[in-house]
Amino acid sequence: MFTVNHVLPGVRHITDAMGVSFTLVEGSNRAILFDTGYGMEDVKAYVETLTDKPVTVYLSHGHHDHMLGARWFGKAFLCAEDLEEFIERTGEGQRTKVMKQAQEQQVPVPEDFMTVPIARPEAICFTGKTGSFESKYEELGNLEVLVIKVPGHTPGSIVLYVPAYDLLLTGDDWNPCTWMWFPTSDSANLWRERMKELIRTLEEEYGRSIRHVICSHRPMMREGNEIRGFLEYVTDRRMKEAPAIDMGAPINTHEIRNDEKDWQLIFDQDKIKEEGQ
Repeated sequence: MFTVNHVLPGVRHITDAMGVSFTLVEGSNRAILFDTGYGMEDVKAYVETLTDKPVTVYLSHGHHDHMLGARWFGKAFLCAEDLEEFIERTGEGQRTKVMKQAQEQQVPVPEDFMTVPIARPEAICFTGKTGSFESKYEELGNLEVLVIKVPGHTPGSIVLYVPAYDLLLTGDDWNPCTWMWFPTSDSANLWRERMKELIRTLEEEYGRSIRHVICSHRPMMREGNEIRGFLEYVTDRRMKEAPAIDMGAPINTHEIRNDEKDWQLIFDQDKIKEEGQ
């Protein structure tokens, strides 16, 4: 069962039965769906109950919990750098893991979940630059959305920015619990500085502060000050002193926590060492 929060005019943040969230941004002429979830439920049919506008699907990155729901759509867009990740994460091995996870959560699994083909996404064609970041504009009618490539969580991660609302949609490039330990993830300190640069660039270009943030693993909208505080909290010293954490993979994973804020950063400490920082 889907749940939805109407966070801003024309902006609905949707959570699926498996607990991951994605966002519908609707203008007067068109809409964008940012991610599609695990795909256990018919995302397209649900979105059609929310809008009668044509919907363009953008996938924030190539991980399964954000794009298996693309099975319900004939077309989606993904950054070219994550196409290999898409192929791996839609394969039999990953689908088997997701099906088991759904069964453990008592979420009904579609009969064709293991076999249904998922169309290869079209590569996003960026047409300009926002600071040092590749980007493109999408005009939805009364709303303008900026699609920006921000490598970090994966090489092809993208974020969306809605200037009219000072709203940043971060995908998995930032969550209160941010994972930077995957083999294709950037080092945590490079990711941190890139996210700071993104925020500075947007605020300088548009002349106002980012007030709102929507992320993929929380059902409610966050305040812009939270992402700034998080990025300032994960200092080089804390990265160096962070305790190890077992993530069940042969990766040197370490964790920075702030229990008061409910913040967590899990990262590969070897990547920090390799860069000499």
